[in-house]
Amino acid sequence: MSIVMGQLSVIAIAAACAILSAAGLAVILCVCFRRNFLNTPPKVPQGSTVRTYFIGRKISEDDETEDSIPSPPKPRKKTPQPIKVPRLESQSSTCSTPKSAYTSFSLPPSFKENVSTEKPQAPISPLSPRTPSMHRKLDPSQLDPNSYMYQEIKAKRSSGKSEGPCLGIINFSLKYNPEMGLLTINLIQARNLQPREFSGTADPYCKVAVVPHVSKMVQSRVQRKTVTPEFKESFVFEVPEPDIHRQTVKIQLYDYDQFSRDECIGVALLPLINVDLTEKVEVWKEIKKTESDSKAQGEAIPELGDLMFSIAYLPSAERLTIVIMKARNIRHVNTAEGRKSSNTYVKVSLYFMSKRLKKKKTSTKHGTPNPVFNEALVFNVPHHFLKHLKLEIQVTHENKLGQNEVIGRMEVGPDSQGEELAHWNDMISSCKPVARWHRLCP
Repeated sequence: MSIVMGQLSVIAIAAACAILSAAGLAVILCVCFRRNFLNTPPKVPQGSTVRTYFIGRKISEDDETEDSIPSPPKPRKKTPQPIKVPRLESQSSTCSTPKSAYTSFSLPPSFKENVSTEKPQAPISPLSPRTPSMHRKLDPSQLDPNSYMYQEIKAKRSSGKSEGPCLGIINFSLKYNPEMGLLTINLIQARNLQPREFSGTADPYCKVAVVPHVSKMVQSRVQRKTVTPEFKESFVFEVPEPDIHRQTVKIQLYDYDQFSRDECIGVALLPLINVDLTEKVEVWKEIKKTESDSKAQGEAIPELGDLMFSIAYLPSAERLTIVIMKARNIRHVNTAEGRKSSNTYVKVSLYFMSKRLKKKKTSTKHGTPNPVFNEALVFNVPHHFLKHLKLEIQVTHENKLGQNEVIGRMEVGPDSQGEELAHWNDMISSCKPVARWHRLCP
């Protein structure tokens, strides 16, 4: 029985193997048939069209062979041509829109009242100049002659009144604080100043005052070698509000000279009677000749000469030192013998409250209109005396046979004016000696 079962199992295994081998052979035949059928193109009669569809795979250029079907040519992309827009005849013209493109409607009355009926402004022409930047420096040559700063000049020229040639223009601003009674004057710049003939340039500086209320003059820094100085300095003056519109801003321009007397270029005056000081005001003013220069053209003022000296005050020692340096162009004196002589010395008198306290003098220099002294005169002065102190300086001719003759004089102190006052203020603000030229007066 066991033998029979063994034989049956062997027969079953052999039958299964035969079935598997037959199935494998059938699969191989199917695969070969499918590959040959797909790779062989069908025969197409002439004149007919065959459409071939490839599903599941994109054909690339590498897959194409000589026997592959050529793909149809790709259509060329058309490049867009630029659209020519007709040039508008005028900027104010508008494009017309057909009425059918929009639905007509009427506005409610309440909305019509709020809508402005003003016509729109015409667009700015692209050829018109643009407004310069606010941070760009102001060029006086590009200012409008009809602006506020030139109205006064234009009115004077139209009226026929001539005040002499213009020596330049100066730009400054004013700001007034009525609560504190403070007027701030800000020097900005000057333009078109007259240069020196020999150098073609100048060393300008300004002296500022508010007259007649404030007699004190303040001085700006010297701008070296320029006829278009940039000052950018501010000065504050105490002026009560009831008197502010009765004052005049006075700005004098000078040309600094290291080896000679500073030359006054001119003066700019601005009466405050018609100036609105409720806000900051910036103006340009013409520089004119000073009153003394105008008088000198019509009257002959005798030339007495110039004197150069320095003054210094040392607060720790309470010592006032005056150094008489030199003089120039001293006027000759006719002696009793009928000859012209020049034997000069300098005398300095110290006054306090109009009372002379001390006097000192230099040695005498003979026979020269340009004497050189270089002598120091020292005075002991308490610090609280400076507010009421005055120095009187005289240049005197020494006569051997007769009375001495005073050639010229000047006064320096807190109550003096002009260059003498500026020299005194420089001495107060600095402990170092300050030297200047001064013109002698009769």
